[in-house]
Amino acid sequence: MKYYEEQGQTDTKHEFLGRPVVRSKRINDLRDLLIDATPQICSDRAKLLTQAYQTYQSEPTVLKRAKAFRHILENMRISILPGELIVGSLGVKLRCAPIFPEFGMDWVIEELDGNPVRPEQRPGDRYLIDEEDEKVLREIHSFWHGNDHESRCKAMLPKETEIGKKIGVTDSYWLMIGGDGHLTVDLKSVADKGLKDVIARAQKRLAQLDLSEPDAIEQKPFLESVVITCEAVIAFAHRYAQLAVEMAKTEKDAQRKKELMKIAEVCQNVPENPARDFHEAAQSLWFINLTMQIENNGHSISFGRYDQTMIDIYKKDVEAGNIEYDDALEIIECVFLKMFQLQKITCWDNTKAFSGYQLFQNFTVGGQDINGKDSANEVSFLVLNAQAAIALNTPSISLRYHNRINERLLYASFDVVRIGGGQPAMYSDEVYIPALVNRGIPWEDAVNYSIVGCVEAIVEGKQTGRPNGAGFINLGKILELSLYNGKDPNTDICMCEGTGTLSDFKNYEELYEAFKTQARYYFKQQIMTDNIIDQCTELGIADPYVSSLVHDCIERGKVMKAGGAIYDYCGPLYVGVANVGNSLAAIKKVVFDDKKITAEQLMHALETNYEDMTTKPTGAEIQKMMLDAPKYGNDDDYVDDIMVDYFRFICEETAKYHTTRYGRGPIGGTWQPSTSSVSSNVPFGSFVGATPDGRKAGDALADTSSPMHGTDTNGITSSLKSVGKLPTVLVSGGQLLNVKVMPASLEPGPNLKKLVDVVRTYFSDYKGMHVQINCVSADTLKAAQDNPSEYKDLMVRVAGYSALFTPLDKALQDDIIERTEHAV
Repeated sequence: MKYYEEQGQTDTKHEFLGRPVVRSKRINDLRDLLIDATPQICSDRAKLLTQAYQTYQSEPTVLKRAKAFRHILENMRISILPGELIVGSLGVKLRCAPIFPEFGMDWVIEELDGNPVRPEQRPGDRYLIDEEDEKVLREIHSFWHGNDHESRCKAMLPKETEIGKKIGVTDSYWLMIGGDGHLTVDLKSVADKGLKDVIARAQKRLAQLDLSEPDAIEQKPFLESVVITCEAVIAFAHRYAQLAVEMAKTEKDAQRKKELMKIAEVCQNVPENPARDFHEAAQSLWFINLTMQIENNGHSISFGRYDQTMIDIYKKDVEAGNIEYDDALEIIECVFLKMFQLQKITCWDNTKAFSGYQLFQNFTVGGQDINGKDSANEVSFLVLNAQAAIALNTPSISLRYHNRINERLLYASFDVVRIGGGQPAMYSDEVYIPALVNRGIPWEDAVNYSIVGCVEAIVEGKQTGRPNGAGFINLGKILELSLYNGKDPNTDICMCEGTGTLSDFKNYEELYEAFKTQARYYFKQQIMTDNIIDQCTELGIADPYVSSLVHDCIERGKVMKAGGAIYDYCGPLYVGVANVGNSLAAIKKVVFDDKKITAEQLMHALETNYEDMTTKPTGAEIQKMMLDAPKYGNDDDYVDDIMVDYFRFICEETAKYHTTRYGRGPIGGTWQPSTSSVSSNVPFGSFVGATPDGRKAGDALADTSSPMHGTDTNGITSSLKSVGKLPTVLVSGGQLLNVKVMPASLEPGPNLKKLVDVVRTYFSDYKGMHVQINCVSADTLKAAQDNPSEYKDLMVRVAGYSALFTPLDKALQDDIIERTEHAV
């Protein structure tokens, strides 16, 4: 603790493994600086990219992208914040959101015109913009109008896509104006060998090409672009080295002058060369992440198994006496604060499904090695300790659980959960590894998975981006369509004629088949849409830099989207999982089994939103019948059996389809399901009328694979047992479960031991795949709504990510408050 005493420690009320959680003055000052800053839009990247595209219009796409990337890194404004040890950001504004015009510019101008709302006037996730940046964006709009990724996608998509989005059953718009992301590149090789090794491999392949071969002609521009982009990143790091030297010349504080010269030395060496110490390794990995963020506006660009990547160089530094635990901790805390700086803006409609200023960047810790031995190490604890101290919404911390997990690491994780914000989320090797093997990934790579995005498992450095994270599929809407003969009751649009309305079905089996008919149609529509968008991405975006860091793109001479990666999977995100199971069970029980009401009576109640008080029984009485029917989340086999059967159906139906990379080299090339609905359950609920589970029109749908809010009334154990019945081995795209517990359940002693035992049982006995725990009381959340300035760093778990609570849209805040709060 001597280090913190010298720095001027800042105590909190929390402990981490019996040690007070503290922040040095440096970290506390940086944290305060950033948390008080409202995110701002910056036009630098947009202006520089436009200049480059105008200059290199005739170049092959991959080379044009590479040269534009180089132009941006050479000319974007850079800065070093007071006191920081890890440097590099997306711009000179404190929390800077660049614009990516090559993906879409029309929405930017529409929102600047106030349609539907200007960025600074949003009800959540606000962004400021100054006059000069707005002027630049308006000036470059004419170049991009009709000439961006969104325009190319729309030109290829059938009209059914627009109709599906209009009625709220499918939506892939975020992919038209956003990039892929969702991956972890081979960071360990960069730390161990540097980008000069990547350049050498690309140059070697270039020298081997025989341009009389058609394949070689296609490979040449990609391999040349690898050299261009990696050299540009090296030069970008050198710019920071030069800036640090210039700042040191005028720095009056001797200690800070020394730190600036160290920063210059670090940035001059990495990421070009192998990292020589822990500080260099951390900076090298940060530069790689940052520059991938600049190349493409995708999110979920993650750091993989950070503890496994960093442990060797940490041990080397410790053994040499060059670093102590607290020094390494402060470096990781600096990395976390750099990640908090990162911002990317998307249109308001998309933002409602991804609320919380979140880029979904994961640090994965724990897990096991290829021989099943526990992989916990000192860096695992450093990452958890850093999260305990920083306590912000990014990065996302993911703990890999297995039956032989290090006990100290497990309890350390609950120490961090107690602080709030649902960090870390916990993932079970006992299910994730078999799920990946089930998709064709060999054990030796499956066991090395890490988490990206919300809950997606990926083989780092070997897999295409977006293993999940395709478009959304609104299962709640599909159910509604199946009750109305395929017709949307809000618009009278019918894309897939059904087999009748609910009033026509003679039994539950006919109802279930009607649901399957609609599901098959819309699944196919969604996959067709996303494959067309992927094809447009391959032709019009073709990111060479990120591809250069994924095997075997250089060896195959092609980008990931053309089949360069070793593994390839993609999949949709399902919304309203619990509503469908609950609704099917309620209809079966109330209408077909017990015959309490007729199908006609239920249909009328749905059409009148359970509000017609003139009928017998009244709408309110029918709603109560439907609410009282068996509900998923209570360990009731009546409804759980229906959930399992229908959920197996959607998993198997999804896996029938292929990505655009199928048969072009990668293992897999298939679609896979995921229940990571992000925050889309709130906006998608607005499209769905009253449902047979008792939910009223427009209300939020159930989030992820969690029980519907307020319906899991038999306690946390029954809730987890229901979720554990789902066929999770089929959900290789990731299963997500939110659990909200009373804060007292995490107090050290008997209460915490009970909670730990519950989680162990869920993972080990019931084959649960994932769980994340919110422990903020509803009273605290309501107080934060009323007095946001007093709760500016209050963090909550939203879906597969955490967010600061007060900047969220109120509809999402209310959804989080309404989740069932369990006592253990």
